Amino acid sequence: MNILWVNRLSYALHSQDVIIYYTGTGNSLQVASSLRERLGGDMLSAADIVRGDCVLEHDGIVGIVCPVHFYGLPMTVVDLLSRISFGNGDPEIFLVLVCGTFTSKADFEAEKLLSARGLDLDYVFSVKMPENYTPLFRVPPQRAIDEMLSGVDAEADGIVSAIEQKSKGNHNRNVGLRFMTRVARGYFVRGRKTSKFKLNDRCTGCGICAGICPVDAIEIKDGRAVWVKDRCDLCLACLHRCPSWAIERGRLTRRERYVNPVLKESR
Repeated sequence: MNILWVNRLSYALHSQDVIIYYTGTGNSLQVASSLRERLGGDMLSAADIVRGDCVLEHDGIVGIVCPVHFYGLPMTVVDLLSRISFGNGDPEIFLVLVCGTFTSKADFEAEKLLSARGLDLDYVFSVKMPENYTPLFRVPPQRAIDEMLSGVDAEADGIVSAIEQKSKGNHNRNVGLRFMTRVARGYFVRGRKTSKFKLNDRCTGCGICAGICPVDAIEIKDGRAVWVKDRCDLCLACLHRCPSWAIERGRLTRRERYVNPVLKESR
């Protein structure tokens, strides 16, 4: 990536566009990567940006690609949009919500947060990807997974076409029930307790979970994973991407794991 690090995780970007992504199991990373292939530019991790001052220098369009958590935005993305600023003028901004069922009012949440920063959300899109919140839902059958993943490039083509044609507005085709944000969001914000994660005897202390946690909530102590914060994003990256299936969050999470193929060859 053509990135110059300046002033504590501020970024100077020397390309037309930048895509900021947040991913737990890789779905949003696949979508972001497909968009980058078409738009060019840089890809940045939201989790990395919020560790600094959230100031970006840009030359073009800024995209945000993230999953929907309990019909709202991931808490790291909330933090990002609450603090983000741009050093050389306001860019066009697009949001892509990656959902297992529907987005509800996650797009409204993003628009409100950006508006408070004096920024406009110019485009909104959504892409349906395999559900993987296994404390409540089953992962879809492999045939359904393959169909969704194979359709990402076509979804990216449509998003890029709308942006190139300056077709600003809300293109979200997976809104679903708007009231579900009100029903579920408070439960999510209050229920992100790391104490509900359990470690079985298969933990090898490999450190993968600690390395991928977007909020640095896990450390390896005495050869085992330990949660060192009382709240996390509840992205389930640690659970799904543990190679030993050592992490659980309720009985239902013992039955299956999901990792998008874009991450299977990496950490």
